[in-house]
Formats: sequence, structure tokens, C-alpha cells
Amino acid sequence: MSVYEGLSDIQQFAARVIADHARSTAFSIADGILPGNEGRNYVLRKIMRRAIYHGREHLGFKEPFFYKVCDFVVDQMHTAFPELAVQRDFITKMVRLEEERFGNTMTVGLGKLGELGITSETTADAELFPKIAKLYDTYGTPRDLIRVYLEEKGIVFEEDDYNNRFEKALQDLQKQSGIGQTQRKSEISPIYAELVEAVGTSVFHGYDATRVEESEVIAIVKGDTRVDSIGEGEEGLIVLRDTPFYAESGGQMGDSGVLFNTEANLKVFDTFSPLSGLILHKAKVENGSLRVGDKVSAIVDEFRRDATRRNHTATHLVHAALKEVLGTHVKQAGSVVAPNYLRFDFTHYQPMSDSEIREVEDLVNRYILQNEPVSTNMMALEEAMRSGAVAMFGEKYGSEVRVLSVGDGKFSMELCGGTHVRATGDIGSFKITADEAIASGVRRIRAITGFDAFERFREDELLIDRSLEALKTQRDNLPNAIERLQEELKRTRKEIDELKLKIATGAAGNGGGSDEAREVAGVKVLAKVVDGLDANGMRQLSDTLLARLKSGVVILGRRDEGKAGLIVRVSDDIKDKVKAGNVVKEIVPILGGKGGGRPDMAEGGGPESDKLEEAIESGFRSIEGMLA
Repeated sequence: MSVYEGLSDIQQFAARVIADHARSTAFSIADGILPGNEGRNYVLRKIMRRAIYHGREHLGFKEPFFYKVCDFVVDQMHTAFPELAVQRDFITKMVRLEEERFGNTMTVGLGKLGELGITSETTADAELFPKIAKLYDTYGTPRDLIRVYLEEKGIVFEEDDYNNRFEKALQDLQKQSGIGQTQRKSEISPIYAELVEAVGTSVFHGYDATRVEESEVIAIVKGDTRVDSIGEGEEGLIVLRDTPFYAESGGQMGDSGVLFNTEANLKVFDTFSPLSGLILHKAKVENGSLRVGDKVSAIVDEFRRDATRRNHTATHLVHAALKEVLGTHVKQAGSVVAPNYLRFDFTHYQPMSDSEIREVEDLVNRYILQNEPVSTNMMALEEAMRSGAVAMFGEKYGSEVRVLSVGDGKFSMELCGGTHVRATGDIGSFKITADEAIASGVRRIRAITGFDAFERFREDELLIDRSLEALKTQRDNLPNAIERLQEELKRTRKEIDELKLKIATGAAGNGGGSDEAREVAGVKVLAKVVDGLDANGMRQLSDTLLARLKSGVVILGRRDEGKAGLIVRVSDDIKDKVKAGNVVKEIVPILGGKGGGRPDMAEGGGPESDKLEEAIESGFRSIEGMLA
């Protein structure tokens, strides 16, 4: 008898779920889908979590196991699907990361679910969804895990019904705090569809030109209404029959520039396309007026366009370089191409090392220095995909697509509708300025090119020169000079703190001992305001003063950045009578704050620092009341 046959019915079901979901998980991650909170990424996360839940709850797995099952999938299926073998390490790392993260959440979540005492009769309980929504909101217990748990208790909901009721309960719970409230994305205005039907689409000439003469104004939109004209100082959306302006798409920002004729001058701030083929120029009339039917000269801001083109082609080189340096698991997860920077999001499971960043920079700059030609070809979509061209994230493709190749296309060949340089040398130079995580398994790099990179180099040189001048050292010795300065600063701060502490305890002057203490019902109480000490210094001082008193209470106050702080210490022999925590709770409200602690030591504070002396003085009365 096999191991499987020896399992109970629910264990066999769990085993089948794990096997099926492991296949889906391995293939999805190999295809660039990572567990997340939206769309297909969320579907994958639900699949993985369901499998992990069944393994832990019904098969008794306490340690991560699902990543091993996914690795077994690769073993069994890599011959027919070689991409699985290529992505094996990445699949293993991503599954294990998600499994470890979810394992911690599930341990807490299942425990809290168990505490609710849910049974099959809880269906009619009006408090069911408020209770489970609170678990999600407070402890992060996944809603899909809660649903699986309910089903096992005999409480079954249709998915839409469950999600709707859960969402309503969550919204009710969060209304009081405003948490979870998000803005709905603006819907496309009906006016745009009407425009396309009425006037047709614009012809884009921007791949080859940045200027079009005698272009007809075929529509003007102001607000959500078509108008015949706009006058001086007014803003509107201008639709041209022919335009050189690139509309924002695929991460590339829209062009800006000017429209003009003998009757009017308009400044174009942005260009966008809410519907395919409809190009809208967001513009303001600087002088004169513009009417539908007028002919205008349309001129793109060429300096801005050139900078954007440099960054867009550099984005393609970055994508290829990341695959080369980090591995073929790298896939684009978003991008922004602006005139003064580029931002590229990609799938990767850990921060890039300094050497990896340098290697990517070197690879991109090598292709820039080689001045490889950048060419575009129109192809049928299927032909383009067969040629090995990579589809860029966020692009919408028709039956015919533009394929952009750098050099012979072996290093970089991608589908892209954006504007690009004619040769990589036009980019000038490339510099990564940041590498950061933006989601689980997704990272973001920011980079600059061309004049922006040169300006960055100049700024760096200026900073270095100023640092050398301030530290009176040579360029090759700058790191050592900074390190010595930091050590000296650390040493000086320590000496200052020690001196402050000595002054505060009276070691550098008169008093500071038990002779300053008052006697309250037979107990010595030393209370005073101490200036110049941080919180740690206050604790050290309270130790010293309490040791000098031997038996009694020490109350110290300090001011820092407009706030007041208190610490109360009580010797062990009287802490049963006078509790430090109670003293703090009684006097700290005078400062407009709160506090607490143990019987022998407590701390608190508040914003009303001008009442610090009053609060400390009230400490004597508080202690007297406790000893009465």
C-alpha cells in the first residue's frame, strides 16, 4: 500500500491540492508572475496559500515544505518545459520567501480563528463577518485562508457573496479610522468616445519629425464639453488631424511644446491618449484665440523630447543588462520614462550588490560607447514574438507592432511604440542613482542619462572638492579622513556626556548628594530638573543618585525640544509602599502626557514642558499620600 493510500480522506484531498497548486505555482513564477496583492499576482498568492494551509493543517508540516514540492515539479517536467530548469533557483527562492512570510501569519491567524469558536451553526450569527474582518484588519489573517477555514467548519458561501459581505464588514470596521479608504481611479469620460466617432483619430508623425505645419484643429474640449473655440488665458484639450506630439504610453511621458498660427499662441503642457488613436494636447492659450478648423504649426519641445528618447532607449538597455547580470528570471514590472530620469521596476528577490550595480552600469555604457544603431521594424505580432522580441510592460499591441532592436538585436530586441535615439551613442552616458524594494520580489532602479548624468558628475566633483578643502586632505585619503573625523566626534560626544553626568551628579561642583533630599513621612525624596542630559544620561544619573541615597526616592525631570520627560526611581526596601509606576501616573498628567513602569523604575513625559517644576513638586505630595 502506498503512503497516499494510507492517508485519511481529508489528507488525500490536501495532498491533491498541494500537487495541483505546486504545478501552477512553478509555471506561474517561471513565466514572471509573482505572489502579490493585485490581479494575477493575487491569484497566485491565493493558490500558494491554500496549498501551504492544507500542508500545515492536515498533513502536519510545521516547517517550510511547499518550495520542495515546487522543486519536485521542476524535476519532473523540465524536459518538456526547459524554462522551468532555467528558473529553478528563482522559483525556489520566491516560493520559500512567500511560504516563510505566510507561515508566520497563518500561525497567529489560525490561533485567533480557533478562539472565535466558530461552528456550522455560526452562519446565522450577525457578528460572524465583523469578527473575521477584525482578524484580517488587526492580525493580517488572509481572507482566503479564513474562507477555507469556514468551509471546513461547514460554513460555505459563494465567492462573490463572501467577498461582498467581508468587504462591507471591513469598511464598517475601518470607517472610524479612515483606514483602507482609497480613491477610485477616474473613469474615461464619454466625451472621448464621442470625439473618436465624430472626428476620427489623429495621425502621429513624431517618429520622424518634431514639427508639423498646417495641421488642422479638428476638435477642442473644455472640461467635459466640446467647444468651438477657446480664448486668451483659457485651457483646453486640442485634437489635431496631424501631430508630432507623442502621447503618454508604455511608461513614456507625453510631449510638451507649442501650437501657433497668426491668430494665436498656445503652450502644450502634456499629451495623452485616453483611447487608441485619439491624441489630446493639454494646452493653454497664451494670446489670441483658437477655433475648430484653424490650421496651426505644431512644434514639440525638442530638448525635452531628445532627453526622453535617451532615457527610453537606455531603459531597453537596462532591461537587457539586468537579465545578463542577475539572470533570466528578471522581467519588467513597470517603468517611467521622463526627460530627466528613468525608473525601471523588475522582478528580483534581493537588493543588488554594489558589484552588480557596477556591472549593469558598465554593460549599458559599453553599448553606448559602441554607438550601436537603433532600428525599428513593423511586424505582425505573431512574427515579432517568434523572432524573440520582448514585450514591454504596460504596452497595448495591435495586430501589427513596432520592434525596436539595438545593433543586431541579440542584446536587446523589444516591442515598443515609444520614441528612441538613432544610435546608442546619442544617450551619452548612464548612471544608476537608486535601487530599492517596492513589493515582495519586485525592485526599482532609478537612473539618469545624457546631460543629467554629466550634471550629476559635476555635483559629485564639487562635493568632493568641498570635502577635501574642509578636511585639509588629499583625494585618495578622503575616506580615511572622514573615518578619523567620525571617531573623533564619537569620542568627543562621549566625553561631553560623561562631563554632563559628572556636573549633574555634583562631582564637578557642590551638592548633588543626599543633603539635597527632602524627608517625606520618614522617606528621603530627591527631586530636581536636570539640563543637558539625554534619556540614557538621565537613567545613569538616577542610578548614581539612588545609590547615594541608599534608601529613598529619586525624581528627575528634563526638557528636550519643547517636551518634558520624567524618571522616578525607588529603592528596593520601600518599593512595596511607594511604587514608581504609580508616582509617574499621578504626576505626568500635569505635563499633558502619560507614562508608567515597574515599582522600582518608571518613566513618562508630555508636551507641556513649562509645567515641569510643578509636576516634580507634585511628586512630593503623591509620595506623601502613598505613605499616609
